[in-house]
Amino acid sequence: MTALLDIERNSSERLRVEICEYKGKTYIDLRVWFLDRDEYKRSSKGVMLRPTQVPQIIQGLMLATQAVDPNGGR
Repeated sequence: MTALLDIERNSSERLRVEICEYKGKTYIDLRVWFLDRDEYKRSSKGVMLRPTQVPQIIQGLMLATQAVDPNGGR
C-alpha cells in the first residue's frame, strides 16, 4: 500500500488515505488506524473506493462542507 495522507484524529487514531490493490484491482482506501502499544494498526473502520467514485465523493464532501457551520453546527 502507498500512503498518501495521514491525518491525526486524536492521540490514538489516524485517518489514512492509501492506494491499495485487492483481487488485482486498484482502490483508494480511506481507513482509521489505531495505536496498539507503539505502532499503528489498520482497523476495519473505513471504505475502499474505486478510483472512478472519488470525484463524486469529493463533490459530496464539498457540498457537506458548504452546508455546515464552521463552528460545528448546521
